Amino acid sequence: PWEDRDRLGFVNALVETTKKVLGEPVPLFRALSRPSGIGAPLLYAVIVGWIGVVAASLYSALFQSLVGSSMAGFGENPELAAALGFAQSWGGFIVQAIFAPVGLIIGLFIAAGVFHVMLLLLGGAERDFETSFSVVGYAQAPAILMIVPFCGSLIAWVWSLVLYIIGLSEAHGIGRGKAAAAVLLPLLLVCCCCVALGALFASSIAALATQVQ
Repeated sequence: PWEDRDRLGFVNALVETTKKVLGEPVPLFRALSRPSGIGAPLLYAVIVGWIGVVAASLYSALFQSLVGSSMAGFGENPELAAALGFAQSWGGFIVQAIFAPVGLIIGLFIAAGVFHVMLLLLGGAERDFETSFSVVGYAQAPAILMIVPFCGSLIAWVWSLVLYIIGLSEAHGIGRGKAAAAVLLPLLLVCCCCVALGALFASSIAALATQVQ
C-alpha cells in the first residue's frame, strides 16, 4: 500500500502498510523480492521511526517533570549524569525530535548493510542490497508501538527483530534459520564484545585498587 500512496492517500497508505507488516508480514515481505527502490521503504521507516522516537522522548520528559531525573545514580560522574539528564529533559525532547530522522537514516543503512553482509557470508543473499534495505525499512513498523508508555519500546524492538528474520527469509527466498543467523549473530557478537570490555574494565579497576592498597 505504501508504494501506492498516490492513489490511496498518504495517511491511508501509511496505516494500511503498518497493519499489513504487523498482521500479515509474509506476503508483504515476499513481494519485496522485486523491490522498486529504497526511497519508499526509507521514507516509511523514517516516518514511523520518528513517531516512535518522539513518543518515547515525550514520555521520558514528562516522567522527569513529574518525579525528577532518574540519573541520580551517576552522582559520582556529574558530567555523565548531566548529559543523561538532559536527554530526559524537554530540551532533550526537542533535540531528539529534530535530529531523529538523521539518526534513523544512518541506523537503517548500517542495519541493512550488516544483515546483507551476513547473508553474503552465510550464502543466503539471493537478492541484492536493495531487497535487504527494503526489509529493514518496512520492519520498522513496530516503532509505532512506542506510543505505548513504558513497555512500548521493548515490544517494538523485539517485534522488529522477528520481522527482520521473516522479511529476509521471504524476500531472499531462504530458510528462517539462515535469516535468523544473519540477524542474531551480529547482536551476539556485540554482546560478547560488551562483556569482554566490561571484564577488561573490571580487571583494570581491581588491579588499580590493589596497587592503591
